Amino acid sequence: YIIAVEHDLSVLDYLLDFICILYGSPGHYSVATMTFSVRENINTFLEGFIRTENLRFLDVGLTFKVVERVSKEEVRRLSTYYYPAMKKNLGSFDLSVDAGLFTGSEIIVLLGENRTGKTTLIRMLAGNLEPDNGG
Repeated sequence: YIIAVEHDLSVLDYLLDFICILYGSPGHYSVATMTFSVRENINTFLEGFIRTENLRFLDVGLTFKVVERVSKEEVRRLSTYYYPAMKKNLGSFDLSVDAGLFTGSEIIVLLGENRTGKTTLIRMLAGNLEPDNGG
């Protein structure tokens, strides 16, 4: 067996053949459901109700909005994220970022040695760390 903890359902769907759902609350015992196909248990998770256990673990099931028609321009506008040029100085470390953009459909991998600014960059993009130049 391999245990995979993943929050992206599409990754689970891609990686696994069978999954079980773990549920419980802090300070109490947790329970694992029987093993089912990935599709079946993802749907169970989204519904928030485990039929085999007759147990509701979400007050309201999760649903996704489906839009019938969206213009190409609107898709481009909504899925493109722009960020400004930014600078950050942390002691002897200086990070300079050129302005740029990325889209929601891209998978971007950030690789580098320790202390090269990967986490600092992500924190600035997320708005959790203020750039020195006001970005």
